[in-house]
Amino acid sequence: MMRLFTIAFILLPAIPAFCQYIPNSGQAFQFASAYNAAFTGVDEFADLRIGYRYQMAGYGTNAPKFANIVFNYRLRQPADLVTNSLRPSKGNALASAVPAKKRIIHGIGANLFSEKVGLIDRLGGGVSYAFHYPLTRKLRLSAGFTAFIENTQLDVNGIYLGENPDQDPFYDHLMQGSSKHSEFSLRGGVLLYSRNFYFGVSYFPIATSVISNSDANFSDPFYQGSVQTGFVLPVNADLVLKPSVLAIVQTDNHVLLDYSVKGYLKNRAWFGLTYRDIKAGVVLLGFDFTKTLSVGYSYEMSMGDFGKFNDGSHDLVLALRLNNFKGLRSYTW
Repeated sequence: MMRLFTIAFILLPAIPAFCQYIPNSGQAFQFASAYNAAFTGVDEFADLRIGYRYQMAGYGTNAPKFANIVFNYRLRQPADLVTNSLRPSKGNALASAVPAKKRIIHGIGANLFSEKVGLIDRLGGGVSYAFHYPLTRKLRLSAGFTAFIENTQLDVNGIYLGENPDQDPFYDHLMQGSSKHSEFSLRGGVLLYSRNFYFGVSYFPIATSVISNSDANFSDPFYQGSVQTGFVLPVNADLVLKPSVLAIVQTDNHVLLDYSVKGYLKNRAWFGLTYRDIKAGVVLLGFDFTKTLSVGYSYEMSMGDFGKFNDGSHDLVLALRLNNFKGLRSYTW
């Protein structure tokens, strides 16, 4: 019986690691398409983001670790007569003359992730598609979906049941492979956006199918969807502010909120603050070294009672803008 209590105790912290994966990052805007598939293909260039999070650093080698890779690419670029026009004055007229069907964008993407939280290991990935339709010359509406596979496993070898423990059939059953859970899911989202603002909504459990089940009970979904919104606020020729809000809706209808504001200096360096209503704050810094490479760093600290157990979480994100012939910056609102 003591073994069962021990295993149950170990599994309790794993609840946030149940199905319906979303990135655990202090820089959620870097992985927007993982929260909402409609962000797939927003940027004109091929976009690769590689992120690593080291959480609760005070736990040393036992600290939770998260890795995310997101890639987005446009299968079809919209017709761009403005760039090829010899006379700038004709640009707006040409853009208005292009039929909407020739300004449609098709985006594809992929996401891979790995998580290690205590005795829980998670590994998975998905592929995304988004259709972007031009409502006006500056405003687009996109809709997308992601097909996702997640694998969650309990590291049974890491469970210590004492010296010379009695035989336990449940523990032996887990040791024989019943500690692994795999699931396929389909999620979707919509996004209304321009260069100056965005508003998106996503829904995760459109469809789910268990590939292999586990007696450790990893099958319950934890997240139901998300809402994202933000806008651009120019201050002067050198500084632009970008406030935003990210809402994560859990299956119990409880909403987790992140309030953020980022400042961009000459569209090269950026800094920001995020307040999470779980009583945590995030400091963000980043720099675009070239038109291809940028790096972002964030440090998260707890401001609640849990702070004495948590001396900070570090996030590092490397962004590569491939085939960026026009030298554009990302839509990091």
